Amino acid sequence: MNTLILSDATPAFLLSPWKPILIFAIFIAWGWLVSTHLEKDARDAHLNPAKWNGIHIAAASVALAIMLFGINFYAAYPIGIIVLLTPIFAYWKVRNEAVAPEHKYKLSSGSFQASKEKRKIAKANKQVTMTFNGANGTIKVPDKENPKIEIYIAVEELIAKAIQNRASRIDIRLTKNGCQSMYLVDGMPIKQEPLSADIGAKVFTFIKEIAGTDPEDVRRLQTGTFELSGPLGSSQVDLTASGSSNTHVLRLEFDRADRVLRTWESIGLLPKQRDLLDQLKNPELRHGVVLFGGESQSGLTTTSYAVLSQHDSYLNNIVTLEKQVITTLEGITHNTADDDNYSAQLQTVIRRDPDVVLAADLTDEESAKIVSKPGKEGPLIFVSMKASSLSDVLSKWAALVSNPRKSFDGLQAVVYQKLVRKLCENCRVAYKPSPDLAKQGLPIKTIEHLYRKGGTVEYKNKTNPCPICNGTGYIGQIGVFETLFLDTETRKFLIAGDLKGALSNAQRSKRLIRLQDSGWKIVASGQTSLEEFGRINKKKSSKKKTKSST
Repeated sequence: MNTLILSDATPAFLLSPWKPILIFAIFIAWGWLVSTHLEKDARDAHLNPAKWNGIHIAAASVALAIMLFGINFYAAYPIGIIVLLTPIFAYWKVRNEAVAPEHKYKLSSGSFQASKEKRKIAKANKQVTMTFNGANGTIKVPDKENPKIEIYIAVEELIAKAIQNRASRIDIRLTKNGCQSMYLVDGMPIKQEPLSADIGAKVFTFIKEIAGTDPEDVRRLQTGTFELSGPLGSSQVDLTASGSSNTHVLRLEFDRADRVLRTWESIGLLPKQRDLLDQLKNPELRHGVVLFGGESQSGLTTTSYAVLSQHDSYLNNIVTLEKQVITTLEGITHNTADDDNYSAQLQTVIRRDPDVVLAADLTDEESAKIVSKPGKEGPLIFVSMKASSLSDVLSKWAALVSNPRKSFDGLQAVVYQKLVRKLCENCRVAYKPSPDLAKQGLPIKTIEHLYRKGGTVEYKNKTNPCPICNGTGYIGQIGVFETLFLDTETRKFLIAGDLKGALSNAQRSKRLIRLQDSGWKIVASGQTSLEEFGRINKKKSSKKKTKSST
């Protein structure tokens, strides 16, 4: 039998099972740091990320060779680590010379406890800058010696940071384990530093008292309003409180009424989509049902109000039935619906012979049957409902009405929407689209350049966060719409239960404008990025396959 003998030149790591693990661990940590932090930071700071990636990879290759083939592993391993880290420290130095002083990377000058004490001292010396005007008038600021000043400052900090970052709302959740708040900026959630359960409970009580709601009632749904003012201006705050025996939730929405009002041209509908919907203003076509669908917080209220504003409220009797009236439109009668009596209220509204009706947040079978009954002989009824796709809107509508012919005989159109963030025009970055996009069906031949998010601007040879978008690269949101306008043939497919055939027929007749087509046009116009549209258009994976039927 031949025996293979390892020579003295055999790499040391082959003689021990744990040495490869050490090498693997350090490269995993290095790869995570470079790929998730340094590459993105170099791009934001405009420091040629491709060049730095090349430097990092070259250093990694040398470091790996030293670790694998060094004669003495215990000497080679730390030398390899030094080689691996040298470009990182070099990047640190180059970056700090390129950015503003307040954005330099720095090592902590003190312990965690010391920084914690500094925050406490700063908080104690903080000057109150925000005033609250609620149901019982203006809230008096407690004296510095009063223990309640801590709660006042905690509420001010929680709200001020959100407003400073252009938040549309704050969600605050209180449990026995603590109080966690999160604010939304352009639809993206951002967590704030948590509070203790004791401080959180006092914050809840303080805010609910300002809004005129009952702090002791934690289970019943309550709503209230208050105004706040500070260095960044004034805001109207709408409060919604709910909860259970274990969890209490507050939602604060800033200037909600102003946010939902948008012009017809600015909500994101393409010109062709607007033209087809505008045809329903003609008296001979002003009948039947139009379905609006979207997920939670997708802008359905804004779209509904924008559509209603296109109909002359002085020549037409326009009525709404909403579970929560956000604001009122001139000349339109707004009704607040009772959850337990929605269908009866809707029946009353339709019996009064209106010209245009908005049935918002429709969810029950009885209401759906009431809406579908008048058909082409009744008013034009806009219905908004929660759904995950245009197909889901059709499926839910058919299931609620429970009669294929009644479901689709009077159906005029279906509109489904999502929201994308708009690129900040002050810092967006232009680039030439890759030829690979053509393989995905995108007409890049007619596009000179696209835009991606920036987030930073150059000023006096220094890279700073964009002052307009606060460094996010985006500011505001716009809708992306998929629309289906029904004709006789499309209705026949739907009544027969052939959803796929209906959509194919509508696409051939150009009465279906897909979400992808609308999204690409908004990307090509420079209003959003290809990456942002890809984010909101990702299909949710599901372990269970569900059948879509009508």
